[in-house]
Amino acid sequence: MKNKYNSKIWKEFRDDIIESDGYKCAICGRNSFEVILQVHHKKYVKGRMLWEYASEECITLCKGCHAMEHGKIKPNFGWEYSGEEDLEDLIGECENCGSNIRYIFHIYHEKWGALQVGTLCCDNLTDSREASNHLESLRRFESRKKNFINSVKWKSSGAMQSIKKNLFEIIIEGVDDYFSLKIHNIKSKKHYATIECAKSSAFEVIENGKFIDYCIKHDIALPGKVKIRLSH
Repeated sequence: MKNKYNSKIWKEFRDDIIESDGYKCAICGRNSFEVILQVHHKKYVKGRMLWEYASEECITLCKGCHAMEHGKIKPNFGWEYSGEEDLEDLIGECENCGSNIRYIFHIYHEKWGALQVGTLCCDNLTDSREASNHLESLRRFESRKKNFINSVKWKSSGAMQSIKKNLFEIIIEGVDDYFSLKIHNIKSKKHYATIECAKSSAFEVIENGKFIDYCIKHDIALPGKVKIRLSH
């Protein structure tokens, strides 16, 4: 195969393809003055010589992009975001740059496979702000939860505290060695070790819409709506 790459007919075919592509890498756009240009076959057909292909079956790539295309080095494009995970501490390691990370972002490349990376590497490799936007959403969520827990609107009466959020009445009451939670007159089956845990749980189910979904599923009237029951 190496002898074929050195043949005169291959060099002529290769030069024609590179000329057709304007002497530029079709992926990164760098030209022949900046990088070494090569011709990449989009597919190989058994028995064909290197130059026995239609022009559309070949493409001009720089040496780096060509290596990425063949999976010889990690590609820096073509990655897709597929999910995230909060380790709740700096115990993870970005598989792209090696830095310690708390939030792992899962990305996938059809020719390279899966990687677990940090925020910046996720944004760079996917050419998006998926990771940054997700972290910003998490920070906003945590900030709003903190403001809710520490709100001056909480009213105290003995062992009980109450507040309204999104029109839902929330009541938290100390019972022996735990705290009970009631939202919209619906009592939670869970027992909470601290009042902060109860407040946090109330905030989360209202903020993420799970409590509204629960009410709709169980045919419970939402605030501002009166259930009309037909008489028989």
